[in-house]
Amino acid sequence: MADIVLVEDEQVLRRTLEKTLTRFGHELRAFESAEDGLKAIEEAAPDLVITDNRLGGMSGTELLRHIKKKFPDVNVVMMTAYGSIEDAVGAMREGASDYLRKPIDLHELGMVVDRCLSGAGTRRELAYYRNRDLTDIADGGIIGASAPIAEVRETVKRLAGLQKKGGGPTILLLGETGTGKGLFARAIHRASPRRDAPFIEVNCTAIPENLLEAEIMGYERGAFTDAQSSKIGLVEAAEGGTVFFDEIGRMSQALQAKLLKVIEDKTVRRLGSTRDRKIDCTIITASHRDLAVEVSEGRFLPDLYHRINVISLMLPPLRERGADIELLADFFLDLHTSEYGVPKPALSDKARNALLSYAWPGNIRELSHTIERAIVMGTTGTINTSALRLPVADPNQAVPGRISGGTLTVDFNGGPIRLEEVEVSLIRQAMEFADGNQVQAARLLGMSRDTLRYRLAKHQLR
Repeated sequence: MADIVLVEDEQVLRRTLEKTLTRFGHELRAFESAEDGLKAIEEAAPDLVITDNRLGGMSGTELLRHIKKKFPDVNVVMMTAYGSIEDAVGAMREGASDYLRKPIDLHELGMVVDRCLSGAGTRRELAYYRNRDLTDIADGGIIGASAPIAEVRETVKRLAGLQKKGGGPTILLLGETGTGKGLFARAIHRASPRRDAPFIEVNCTAIPENLLEAEIMGYERGAFTDAQSSKIGLVEAAEGGTVFFDEIGRMSQALQAKLLKVIEDKTVRRLGSTRDRKIDCTIITASHRDLAVEVSEGRFLPDLYHRINVISLMLPPLRERGADIELLADFFLDLHTSEYGVPKPALSDKARNALLSYAWPGNIRELSHTIERAIVMGTTGTINTSALRLPVADPNQAVPGRISGGTLTVDFNGGPIRLEEVEVSLIRQAMEFADGNQVQAARLLGMSRDTLRYRLAKHQLR
């Protein structure tokens, strides 16, 4: 249970947020003004402060400065008017942990609060971690114990410790949609010496193409019709920290060329300006597309590809992470029941087996949505296989391998055959063909070694 201070002068919204945060299981102290909130904070420092930016007296930004001066380890989340990126960027530069745009999405509120209170547990624990070697820093919310994820985690820690003048190494995160590229980018930032500086995420698919350059580069007053005042870009806002370009493969080639100059020269030129500004930030990019193919087909600039591909990190799909699926399912059970304020249901053994057997084309994101749907639609205290509503594989789909005609043919003249018998037979044949080598057998069966080991134990095969 966390201690949260809420500062909001709009009565209806304040009461709504009070009820929501209390339902999430937190202790709440709510105030109408920043002055009253600051007095309460000075009496007893909370775990988290959520404040509106524009208040009647002292502004939210001024409150943020006071808090960071006296209590640098207290998380502060700023609420800003919808679409006011300038306020949000300003808050992040002043040390805010995150921001929420009005009207407040209560689901997003829960995610932001959990994110601010997670990581190393609390900000007080982070103060301890800052004084330790980088290899001992918390993993930034990366959940899993499988060999593929352990390898990635170690790489993240190693990369986070590499710094040079102008920023850390340029890193390209690759992997299927839903594998957690944004989470890993944040993990690299949090484990680096730049963890106290801003982390700015640029979603290249969420911002309209005609606005993307202005958001990234910033602009001067009069640069275009609606430019009534100057505005810093998101790259400048990440000064001293990290800027993460998600789905960079969706960026236009004109903007790709400008971004290449930013990365090469560590400078940025605002729209309407004639002056280059030096920047100091780590640049991380991500794409679920094969950028080498995009280059060969003329959709991505070769020079930019080679520049961002200095260090690439391939994130494993969920289907290759074996027992991590159960760990993540339990995590999402805790997360979503906390968000909705409902009792935590149990996962039946058959449901767990179904989760482990499913291919998860949507990866971690699909698993999260599956667990959330089962919680919301469930009517009992147990989640069974029917509640998961996982798609059933097409029985007419061709089976890869050395199966005649691409189809597995079974003779039912002798009576019914259990699916489990077919699975056991295939595993035995793969193990025999691989001479007992589990890695090779798993590759033949199109599954991870952890998944194969689970099935060997399940069927008591040796």
